[in-house]
Amino acid sequence: MWAGASKASIASGTYRLIDPTGADAVAAVAVAVASDVAQYTFTPSAGLTYGAGYMEEWALNDGAALPVFRRPAIVCLRRPWAPLTNQDVIDRNPKLTDYPTGYTSWDTQIEDAWDVIIGMVVDQAHNRPDQVLNTWRFRELCMLLSLAHIHEIRATYTTGRTADLAEEKRQQFAEAWELASLDLDTDDDGLSEDPKRQPTRAQHPRDQGRTW
Repeated sequence: MWAGASKASIASGTYRLIDPTGADAVAAVAVAVASDVAQYTFTPSAGLTYGAGYMEEWALNDGAALPVFRRPAIVCLRRPWAPLTNQDVIDRNPKLTDYPTGYTSWDTQIEDAWDVIIGMVVDQAHNRPDQVLNTWRFRELCMLLSLAHIHEIRATYTTGRTADLAEEKRQQFAEAWELASLDLDTDDDGLSEDPKRQPTRAQHPRDQGRTW
């Protein structure tokens, strides 16, 4: 929990997970606190419905009650990890070791890009990210968006055409996203849904002429 530029010293609090019907998937339970960070390890119960529509509720205090925060959540069969590492970025461009002051990697930018992509899968393809079978497609998408974020930050402390590179990578990401096709396993059986076609694609909801 942050207040401006300062991290709040969390002392205690509770975590609650609300399902799409408004019922408690996890009733208010005490959080663990490590280095002023509140944590709760969630183990899904049998029969829990996968998908979006869940809401997390964090009620924390730092000696006094803080505002109760809510944020949307998705329950997945498997956690969707970012498909690349800082070393992958450096391997693509060895000169990108000029990290901002106080940083030793681009991990923050990679995770930020991955969170954006997960949100796009949910919002635009209307599927869970763990239902995508050809996950290798995520790697280049995440690389391009990570590089856009990286160059945007580098433009604040380096000279040259860094800002142009940021815009270039963002445009390349947008084009790659429009062309991407994602093989979907919507019933969680490990197989694409249409065995007659390889690969099977889910229809893009915005334009019937495009596919995912």
